[in-house]
Amino acid sequence: MGRGGSLSSDHCLTFSVLMLNVTVGLLGLTLFCLSVWMRFEGEVRTWISELGMYQYWTGLYILMAASIIIVLISICGCGGTLTANPALLGASALLILIAVILELAGGIYIVVHGTENSQLTPWLHDKFNRLIIDSNYNDKALGILQTVQEKVGCCGALSYQDYDRNRLPISDFCRDKISGNVFQDGCVKRFSIFIEKRSGWLSGIALFIAFLQIILVGLTFWHWKRVREVDADDYPRNGYYDPVPTKTR
Repeated sequence: MGRGGSLSSDHCLTFSVLMLNVTVGLLGLTLFCLSVWMRFEGEVRTWISELGMYQYWTGLYILMAASIIIVLISICGCGGTLTANPALLGASALLILIAVILELAGGIYIVVHGTENSQLTPWLHDKFNRLIIDSNYNDKALGILQTVQEKVGCCGALSYQDYDRNRLPISDFCRDKISGNVFQDGCVKRFSIFIEKRSGWLSGIALFIAFLQIILVGLTFWHWKRVREVDADDYPRNGYYDPVPTKTR
């Protein structure tokens, strides 16, 4: 009965590790697709390129690399689980730890550089102030500012008063097309929220995968230990010596 219970426990452990690897692999593929979409999505790409906010891409690149590693590790983990190969299981567990570090790094980097009230806020404040000043004589700066204000629904860096402080007329793109009222929110706040809605999904998925992988590391090491124990028990029966004595004349 003890042996049967042990076999049942081993089968349950194998199934758990296999399913968790498949789940993590699918989530890793989802994370990769979302990161690529964010990197090449037309509106976001245009604005980030125009504003020169290239530090945002760094977090996406880290997540892309992490997601590729996640998928490869999941394939390795599934193979090691199905074949009960201790070498593949051990390598999979160690590589998962590396992937977790990359996921945390990418997720935290995006949160720090792509959410409201983060390091993005003062950077955007300086950027939009400069655009307001330059818009008086620079057509490119004027075009960027008008596009952002119209699409996001904002006015100035912190508010419409930024135009007054720089002794410039309030842009027509600062007004709601229906009511004609000036947008009350500044572009720093509205643009940060616009980016945060997208980066929040990526960070959330990355952190959730990291949480699942921490569990997966524990289960994989446990499975690796059980495989080693079974191999050690079966060692005398694998042809290394003959338990039946040879007949002598």
